[in-house]
Amino acid sequence: MGRPGKPTGVRQNRTRPAVLGALARGPASGYEIRRRIESSFGHFWQESLGQLYPTLSALSGEGLIRVADEGGHGDRKRVRYAITKAGREALALWLKEAPAPHVERNELLLKVFFANEGKLADALAHLESSLRDAQAQRDILLTLAKEIFPTGEPRETEALLGWLTLDYGLVGLRAHIDWCEGALRRLRARAR
Repeated sequence: MGRPGKPTGVRQNRTRPAVLGALARGPASGYEIRRRIESSFGHFWQESLGQLYPTLSALSGEGLIRVADEGGHGDRKRVRYAITKAGREALALWLKEAPAPHVERNELLLKVFFANEGKLADALAHLESSLRDAQAQRDILLTLAKEIFPTGEPRETEALLGWLTLDYGLVGLRAHIDWCEGALRRLRARAR
């Protein structure tokens, strides 16, 4: 079922608003955009360089971004882009749209669901690994939260928006950790 006003079956390119949003913070090259994404909202959104460069070309062709400057020498040439007025308008329109429904694609859950077709020991190993990974990610986000927001929830709206996305990541990781621990407890009890 599609969203009202949107054609069904058409997948929207969500790289475009991520790139426009990153460039709204200032000019950057493709590599710098990827680093900007990783260092600011990378805990809930990733973009590969393979997605970024075609998107930069398309946005440039549509006049939503422009070349700000070119630097470097020979093969090390670096093109930096800046968002245009039309790009800011496109980003503002996207911000008004309702978010696409979140569709979960979770390989761990798929492996647990089909675990009867293999060995229970494999499912337990996957759960243990996912638990360790989630705990490590949680620790990274907790450290980041202490560094960026040493006094907790900020008062300024712009800072609060960043804090809320970080908090979402922490809440999700806590839920995943709790679920993994419970699943491991139940499956180990059955394996005895």
